[in-house]
Amino acid sequence: MRILIASGVRHARDYVPLLRSLPGIEVIGCADTADSPFRDDSAALAAATGIPFLDLEQGLASCDIALVCSEPTRHADLAVTALEAGRHVIVDKPAATTTRDAQRLWEAADRSRGLLTAVHRLYSPQIARARRTVDSGAIGLPLAVDAEWLAAGGLDGATVERPELVCDPALSGGGELMNFGWYPALAIRYLTGLEVEEVVAFSSAAPHAPLFDGPHGAYGVEDAAVLSLRLGNGVVATVTVARTPAGVGPAPVSSSLRVLGSHGHVLADEDAPAVTVRTAGGDSSAHQVAGPAATTALRLLFTEFCDDIRYGRTPLVTAADIHAAVAVAEAALSSSREGGAPVAPAVRTAGDSGALRRRRSAPVRGGSSSR
Repeated sequence: MRILIASGVRHARDYVPLLRSLPGIEVIGCADTADSPFRDDSAALAAATGIPFLDLEQGLASCDIALVCSEPTRHADLAVTALEAGRHVIVDKPAATTTRDAQRLWEAADRSRGLLTAVHRLYSPQIARARRTVDSGAIGLPLAVDAEWLAAGGLDGATVERPELVCDPALSGGGELMNFGWYPALAIRYLTGLEVEEVVAFSSAAPHAPLFDGPHGAYGVEDAAVLSLRLGNGVVATVTVARTPAGVGPAPVSSSLRVLGSHGHVLADEDAPAVTVRTAGGDSSAHQVAGPAATTALRLLFTEFCDDIRYGRTPLVTAADIHAAVAVAEAALSSSREGGAPVAPAVRTAGDSGALRRRRSAPVRGGSSSR
C-alpha cells in the first residue's frame, strides 16, 4: 500500500518510521496545500525523513491511502479532499473538531469509493482484551464505565510539536477535551455499544485556573476536565482527561478503563500492562498483556486498515464512530462553558447536508441522570 502523509504537522514524525517498519507499506511522500499555514513544517518533515515533498493533488494521484496529519481544525478539509479523490483515508486524532465537520466527513465517506477511519487506541491489547471480556458475559451486563486519560505536562518539542497545536482553539478546536477526550469517548462506545445521550462537564478553563501555568492558561483552554455521561439503557460513565504537571506512569500518557457489570468488573490498565477481571462470586484473574499500548495499537491500526481495503471489510472505527466521539467532546466543551449544564450530543440529521440536531437535555425526574 502506498501511503501519503497529507500535511506533516502533528504526529507524522512518529508515524513515518513506524509505517516504514511495516511490510507491504511504502510512504511515498508528504504533501500539503499551497495555502497551508504550516507548509514549511510539511517540507521540513519530508526533508528530515528523506521522502519527497509534493503538492497535494500530485500526492493524491499517486497514493492508495492518505494519512492526514495537519493541525486538527484542518483535518476534515484534507480528509474530504482525499475522499473525493477516491482515496482511502486515515485521519489523525481528533478526526474533526466540530460535529459539522464530522458530518462532512461522514457524507464524503458515503459518496467515496475509499474507506475512512481515524487514529484510535481500540487495538491496544488492554482494550481489546477488555472488549472480549465484556462480550463473553463474564461481568454480566455493563452498568457503568470509569475512564482516565492523563498526559505528562510538557508541551515542549519533546511531547508536542508546537504548544498552540493543542492550546489555540483556532488550530486545535479547544484544549484537552478535544485533544484527548476523543480516546475515552471512542473506548466507551466500543466497550458498551451504546450512544451517549447526555453530557455534564466541568473543566479548568478560564475563568478557573489551569492546573499549572503555561499555554493552556494563555489561550484560556482547559488542561483538566471531568465528564459525567448518561448512555442508553441507563448506563453511566465518568471520564477524567488532564495534562498533569508530572507524568503519572512510565509512558507519556497513562490511561485506564474500568467497566462495572452486574456480575463483576474488568479493569484495562495500559500502564501495567494488564487486564484484571473480578466476579461477584469472588473469582479474580489478571492477564498480562505484553507490548506498549500506543505502539501496538498504531501498528495494528495501519496493518488492519490495509487488510480492510484488501478484503472489503468495515474498519473498526467508522464515520459514525468519528461523529459520535466528536459530538461527546463538543458537548463537553459546551457544558463546561455553561457551568456544567447538561448537553445532549449532536446527532446526524439524514438528508440535510451539514444540518445537525442538538437539544438541551431535559431535567431528569428526581434531579439525577443516574440509575
